[in-house]
Amino acid sequence: MIREGKKSRARYWGKFVVKKVVKLDAPVICQSDEAGEVEFNPTIVQIEWDKYPSDDKNELWFPYWIKIRGKEKYGQYAPMIGQKALLELLSKAIDTNLFTEKFLTRLKNKINNKLNK
Repeated sequence: MIREGKKSRARYWGKFVVKKVVKLDAPVICQSDEAGEVEFNPTIVQIEWDKYPSDDKNELWFPYWIKIRGKEKYGQYAPMIGQKALLELLSKAIDTNLFTEKFLTRLKNKINNKLNK
């Protein structure tokens, strides 16, 4: 798993350091006809570039790990996206009814609680 403070390099984009890591309390258990039970462990990682590749800062990274037949593997091609682009995507997803009312209510409550502190 990735840890805060880790320095690394991304192909094409350069050097970065991991600032924060957010992970689930437990992996998501998935069922595969081919592999059986698979553990999916997504994360959100805040990174800081030596040289930002875009004006949006590409500061959020979504790496994941999967455990198949007892072997843990890093998920390839995890996206990186800035907060501006993430907000636009979330806004459009909300506008097109991608999320359930239950999800949106929980998100609204979480946002309101954070802003009211």
